[in-house]
Amino acid sequence: MFKNIQKYLLINHPLLWNLKIVPVSAFLILFNIIFILLGYLNGAIDFTETDNDYSRNDNDDIIIFFSVMISILTAIVWLVYYLKNNALKSYYPKNNFSLFKEWLLILVVCFLNSSLIMAYLYGKDLKVRSYYTESEAKKRCEILSQGSFFVSGSYSYHYNGDNYEGDAMIEAANYDVDTATAVVDSVKIKDHFFYRGRKYSNFSLLDKNINSYSFFGYNEDSLRKMKIKDWLFYNKKDSVKSLFKNYLAIVKEHKLKANIDEDKWTELVYDYPKFEKYKNIGAEEFEVSYDYENEIRRNQIDTSEQYVKKVKDTYYLYNKYYVPENSLKHSYETISNSWTKPSVSIDTILLLLYIAIGFSLVLFSFRVTSGRNFLIAIVALGVVNILIGILTAIISSEYFYLAALLLLTIILFVYLILVIHRKKGKGISGITLNATLWLLPSFGPIVYAIVLELAKSTTNYYEIIDIGLRNEKFPFISFLKDYAYELLWFNVLFIFLMMIFFS
Repeated sequence: MFKNIQKYLLINHPLLWNLKIVPVSAFLILFNIIFILLGYLNGAIDFTETDNDYSRNDNDDIIIFFSVMISILTAIVWLVYYLKNNALKSYYPKNNFSLFKEWLLILVVCFLNSSLIMAYLYGKDLKVRSYYTESEAKKRCEILSQGSFFVSGSYSYHYNGDNYEGDAMIEAANYDVDTATAVVDSVKIKDHFFYRGRKYSNFSLLDKNINSYSFFGYNEDSLRKMKIKDWLFYNKKDSVKSLFKNYLAIVKEHKLKANIDEDKWTELVYDYPKFEKYKNIGAEEFEVSYDYENEIRRNQIDTSEQYVKKVKDTYYLYNKYYVPENSLKHSYETISNSWTKPSVSIDTILLLLYIAIGFSLVLFSFRVTSGRNFLIAIVALGVVNILIGILTAIISSEYFYLAALLLLTIILFVYLILVIHRKKGKGISGITLNATLWLLPSFGPIVYAIVLELAKSTTNYYEIIDIGLRNEKFPFISFLKDYAYELLWFNVLFIFLMMIFFS
C-alpha cells in the first residue's frame, strides 16, 4: 500500500514523496496510539497505597526509555531516506512557498516523533479520569476533606516550646525575615481561641485543620472548615453523622479497612459544646514506631487511643480507632490532580511545540545550506557564546548575555537582508542563515525578559512592597507578567511569520 502511495506522490507531489511523510506519519501516529494505550493500562490506582507506602511503577521508566529509543531510531531511519535527495542541489524548480511547506512538514514529523512520552502520560491521565467524572470526583474530595477534620491531624494553633503559633505565622510568611521574626515574637502565649464569641481550647476539636485537594483553593477550604465549625457550634449532630456515613460509604466502595461505623465515630468525637473530650481517630490502622522507647518515656502514647505491638524486631504503633484517611488522601489527590493539573496540558503541548520547532529548524537549516556551512556555524556560534559568557562574568550582569544574543541575532538578520538586497553573491550568508534560524525561537523570550527588566530598573518598582500598589502604579509591567504565557504563543506565531519570510 505504502509503495503505491509513494509512487503516486513521486509523480504528483514530489515534496511529499521525498519527505516520506505518509509512511513516517502513519508509523508515528500508530506508536502514539500504542503509547496512549500503554499509559491507560499502567494508570490504574491502588486505593490501598499511602504517601509513605506505595509501590513505584518501574514500568514508567522502561516505557519512557523505549519511547526515547524509538524516537531516535525513527529519526535516523527517516533522515537516511529524506536526505538522499535535495531538490536545491539538483536545481529542481520550486515556487515561493515550497520551502515553507517543507519546513512545516518537517515540523509535523518532529512533533509526532517527540510526543511519545506525552502520549504515554496522557494515557495515564485518561485512566485516572475514567474512575469518576470531574463533578463526581470533586464531590467526593469535598466529603473526604470534611471528614479529615475529624481524623487525627494538625491544629490551627501548634504548641511549639513556650508559645502557641497561630495564624500570625501564616501572615508572617508574607514578609521579609526581620518582619516575620518581629511578628512571631509578638505572639502572646495563649491556650484558647474564640469562635463566634465562644471560648475554646486550642486543642478543641473546633481548632482542627482539614486536608485540601487541588480542586479547591484557600477560600473554598476556609469556607468548608467554617461550615464544619458551624455544625459543631450550633450542635448539628445529624449533619456530622451524615458526613461520616458518606465518608465510610467511599471507604466501603474501595474495600478499605475502618474499624468504626458512623455511630461509633460520632460517639468518639462529639462532645458538645466544648469538644475537648474526644478520641483521636487514626488516619491508618498502624505505623512503624521508630522511637518506641522515647515515645513511652515522654508519654506520647495515649493508651486509650493507641497501643504498641512488636513484630520480630519492629515496633508498630496501632490505632484503636481508625479510618483509611491516608489511603484515601493519596488516591484522591491523584484523581484530583488528573483533572486540575494533568500531566498533559496546553502547557505541555506548548513545550513540546518549542522542542519540535528547535529540531525542525536545525534540520531545515542543514537542508537549505550545506554540511560545511552547518559545521562552521556551530563552531562560530559556540566561540561567540564562550566570549559572551566570559564578558558576562567580567561585567557581572545577568542581562548582558541576553542583550548580547539579541544584538547578535539582529546583526545576523540585517546582514541577510543586505545580501538579499545586493543580489551580488551569497558571501557567508550560508553560515549566518544557520545561526539566525537557530537563534530565532529565543528572540521573543529574550526581548520580553530585557523589556521587563528595563521597565523595572528604570522605575521605583522594587521600592514598593505592596503587590496591589505595584500593579496599580505599573500597569505595563503587570501586563507583561500577567500575559507571559500568551506572549509565548505569540512568539510561535512570530516564528512562523519569519519562516515565511526566510523561505
